[in-house]
Amino acid sequence: MVAISVAAMLAVSLLGPSATVPELGAGAPPWSLRLDPPQTPVIQLGWVALLIGGLGTCAALYALRRGWLPVRGLFAVGTPLVVVLLTLVPPAGSTDVLNYAVYGRIAALGHDPYVTPPAWLHGIGDPVGDLTPLAWRNTPSVYGPLATWAQLAASRLGGDSMAATVFAFKVILALAFLLSAVMLDRLAGPERDRRVRAHLLWSLNPLMLWHVVLGGHMDGLGAFLLVAALFALRRPGMGSGLVSGALLGAAAAVKAPFVLAGAGLAWAARHRAGPFLTLGMGAFTALVTLYATQGPEALANVAGKVGDRSLADPWQVLVKNLGPEAVELEGRLALGAALIAALLLCWRLPQGPPGLPAVRPALAWCLGWLLTSPVQHPWYDAMLFPLLALMPASRLDGPLLVRGVVTGLVYLPGATALLRLQPTPLTRWIAEVYRPWIAPLVSDAVILYVVVLALAGALGLRALPVVRRAAVPEREPVHTG
Repeated sequence: MVAISVAAMLAVSLLGPSATVPELGAGAPPWSLRLDPPQTPVIQLGWVALLIGGLGTCAALYALRRGWLPVRGLFAVGTPLVVVLLTLVPPAGSTDVLNYAVYGRIAALGHDPYVTPPAWLHGIGDPVGDLTPLAWRNTPSVYGPLATWAQLAASRLGGDSMAATVFAFKVILALAFLLSAVMLDRLAGPERDRRVRAHLLWSLNPLMLWHVVLGGHMDGLGAFLLVAALFALRRPGMGSGLVSGALLGAAAAVKAPFVLAGAGLAWAARHRAGPFLTLGMGAFTALVTLYATQGPEALANVAGKVGDRSLADPWQVLVKNLGPEAVELEGRLALGAALIAALLLCWRLPQGPPGLPAVRPALAWCLGWLLTSPVQHPWYDAMLFPLLALMPASRLDGPLLVRGVVTGLVYLPGATALLRLQPTPLTRWIAEVYRPWIAPLVSDAVILYVVVLALAGALGLRALPVVRRAAVPEREPVHTG
């Protein structure tokens, strides 16, 4: 099922520009057949990729608990092969990587992407600016300074070609994804079932392959720095805390929500003054140093995102008919719910992996926000799955995968593409039923499920007996006269 999911992703991208795949202009790689496919089959292929992939991952995790193990070498060979294939084709499901290319191009031309909007680049007839997505044309960069440096590096490599710049950025993220997989494998320890679990939830997780590798979302770079911060904590000591804090600060300088993982690591170290102080010093120093390289607009633009809402907002069913006061009420509800959920999970989550006490509280704080935030993007789960991959199997696995699939489908064929497509029964159902009703209700059900299980102390799982193939009894020899 995971293989079918990956094949569907490749098919969507190889068909070329469509309802799901943005136009990148001339140049290759990334490569596609440019067949101008009809919109309905493309949308259906994207839905198949996420639905089948999510089911396949759930089935593999359950089989792992029943004693199944894949053939040796599957992840060592399969993961790099899949990552390379998905890197060589155009992005799908989002135009965010085109925005990265535009901001990098603005910086490469000597302007400040936190002040200069993409409309300027489009207005001067720049080849990259001509392909600026319409939805972000008047919005300066809202990403951290380390993200801007990565965008600038991709732009330097890609020059005045949108296709080449997007490909360069996808290569950067592919390397970050693979390095994260290597570190997670080491962090999982020597037990093969724990290592397989880590790879199922990251290396060959179709949700992460779609959003980080194929879609080229910046969150993959933040996830790499988060995993590196955990990797630095393997050995106790003041130096490890300082390095880990600096890496966490760097992750938050890619995208601000990664600071929540830092709250989890600080929670784990709260009873030890030395590690607590060095962790905080490292994070603070990295953040201040990185933001000092940019103007005050960099911090102001990030802060300006507070209070936003998204298509997958889990609160929209509750507040959609409340009028102008809905935004303020929703913000208060979300903040209160996030704090309650995080504290509840810190109390009730199963024990984390041995030797990595920071994983459990980091997952609690990240999950508390991810479940309840009005801003729900499926690629934000790049902060969640590395932490979940290191935790033991629990009753969180299935619901969080379901939530990831449901949220991912909200953004297919694309966040804004649906408005420009010819209305069909499928697109009308997505716009009028799935996005405003089904998706938020499923998200609300996941929140309720997690809270109820946490209050009942039932998030953990009893170990299932290992199922082994029964031995075939030998037959008695047959004597013939």
